[in-house]
Amino acid sequence: MREKSTVKFKRPLNFTLRVTEKMNRYTMLITVVALAVMAALVPVTSAGQCVDAKPGANFTNERYYGLWYEIGKIQTAGGAFFEKDCVCTNIAIKADPSGNEGDAIVTNSCRKNTPQGKYLNATAKLIQETVPGIWQESFFPFAPTQTYTIIYIGDDYAVEYDCESVFGLLNYCIHILSRKPTQDPGLTMKLLQGSLDMGLNSEKLDYVQTLQEGCW
Repeated sequence: MREKSTVKFKRPLNFTLRVTEKMNRYTMLITVVALAVMAALVPVTSAGQCVDAKPGANFTNERYYGLWYEIGKIQTAGGAFFEKDCVCTNIAIKADPSGNEGDAIVTNSCRKNTPQGKYLNATAKLIQETVPGIWQESFFPFAPTQTYTIIYIGDDYAVEYDCESVFGLLNYCIHILSRKPTQDPGLTMKLLQGSLDMGLNSEKLDYVQTLQEGCW
C-alpha cells in the first residue's frame, strides 16, 4: 500500500504578524474598557494616605462588643457609599466564633432618608487584629480591606476610624458612637476635636450629625 503523504503549509510571516497585531489591539481594547468600568464604579476622591492612628489606651474587645448608635460622622464619597442616605444608624459588634482569635462581626443598620424609610444593613468581618483595637474590615471575600481602628472608647462612647487608599484614591470615615441614641453635645465636640487633632480629616470634610430622633 502506498503511504499517504502529508503536506504541511507554512503561513507567511506577514500573516502571522497581522494576526498577532490584531490580538494585541484586542487585548489593549479589553483592558481599556475594563479600566474605564472600574473607574466609573469607584467614587472619585483625592490622592492621599491613611493616617496611622493608634487605638484607645483603655480598649478591650469586650468593651467594644454590643450595640452602638451613630451620633455623627465625617465621610469621603467612597466611605459614604452605603451610608449616604442613612438615618437611625447603629452598629452591632460581636465576636466571630468561626474566625481567628480577635476576629469580630460588625453589622451596620439604618433607615433610608426617614425613620420610616427602607431598612438597610451591611455586614462585615473584622479580621487580622494586629493589636487590640486595630483590624482589617472585609465586606466581601477577595475585595480590598480597609483599616478599622477604635481611637477612643469609654463606657458609653467610642470613635471609630476606617480608611483605605487604593491606587492613590483615599476613602475614610470617622464615626462618633454612643451606647444611647443621644450624647452630651460637649462630649461629642470633644471627641470630634480629638479626631481632628490627629489629622484624620485630611480632606477637611464637614461633620454631619446623624438623625436619631423618632427612630426608637
